[in-house]
This record gives sequence, structure tokens and C-alpha cells, in this order.
Amino acid sequence: MTEPATITEATTPARERVLHAAERLFTERGYRSVTLRDIAGELGMKQASLYNHAPGGKEQLYIEVTERGLQRHGAHLRHVIDASGDDLRAQLRAAARWLLSQPPLNLSRMSLSDMPSIDGHSAARLEALSAEALFVPIDAAVQAAIARGAARPTTPMMLAGVFLTMIESLHYAEKYSRMSREAMADEVIDIILEGIACR
Repeated sequence: MTEPATITEATTPARERVLHAAERLFTERGYRSVTLRDIAGELGMKQASLYNHAPGGKEQLYIEVTERGLQRHGAHLRHVIDASGDDLRAQLRAAARWLLSQPPLNLSRMSLSDMPSIDGHSAARLEALSAEALFVPIDAAVQAAIARGAARPTTPMMLAGVFLTMIESLHYAEKYSRMSREAMADEVIDIILEGIACR
């Protein structure tokens, strides 16, 4: 089996426009629902012209923009967590606010629909990058809090998954609540850290 195409050429302004449009459409609709015609139409160009920027076609574009997006998320999550001191609540609030400032990741759709639709090797690489970029920064913050005695022993990676899933859902919850997404995120974090049982 041949290795999937990778993109190595330098990014030009025209190519950056292609990547930006592709990332927005894939984020909104998912891999299966976006065609090269959609991307070309968004840019006002001929579909065939996209192959000048991505010879591997739709799959190559999806892989690159997903990889770039995950790397961006990982870098920013680490930055906001590191800038929040040693307090886990402050770290989670900073992470939540940054995640809510970005378009939704749709992690469930990525896992259940997008990944099975692309080359298996590339899917495995993107799933590993997803864990490294999104789960590991939260996991590390929780582990550090446990080590400081600021949180009881738990399964940090599972808590990271719960946190990410709940924060992701707030992208859509605001229309059903009078609370802002940020206020809902703070309440979610309070529940994660303190539970709801009376003490």
C-alpha cells in the first residue's frame, strides 16, 4: 500500500486561502459532506485548480487542515494553561474560554464519521495528534494538581475527556439558556471539581 500524499510545498497566499476555506467547510460540515466543488465554489475558482494546491485532492486537504488545526489548539491550550498559574480551576477556566472562542471541534463526528472515511494510517496519526493536542494538556494539569495535593486521585485522562466533551457541547447550549457560554463553562468546571452532593 502506498503512503498517502503529504503536502510539503511552501504555503503561498493563494494556497493559504484554499486551506482556510477548506478548514472552515470541513469544520462546519465534516469530511463526507464537503466536496472539492464546494471548496472551489467558496473560493470562486475551478475545481481542477485545487489540484495545483493539493495534488492528493480532498483527503489531502482534510488531513492538512485538521493537522494544522489540532496543532494550533494544542499550542494555545498549553499556553493558556501555563499562563494561569498552579490553580486547576483557573487553568480549566482559561482552557474553556479559549476552546469556546474557536469554532466547535465536533470530536464525535471526527471520530465516528471523518476518520473512518480517510486512509487508515492518516486517521491513526490524526487521532494520536488529537489526543496529544487536546487531552494531554488537560491531563497534565490534573496530574499536577493531584501531585500538589490539590485534587484527589482520579483518572486524569478520563477527566480530560469529560471536560472537553462538556465544554464542546456549550457551543450549542447558549441558545437554550439565559446564561452565557462562559458562565455555563464555569458551572461545568465547578461540577467537575466539586460534584453536586451536599457536604
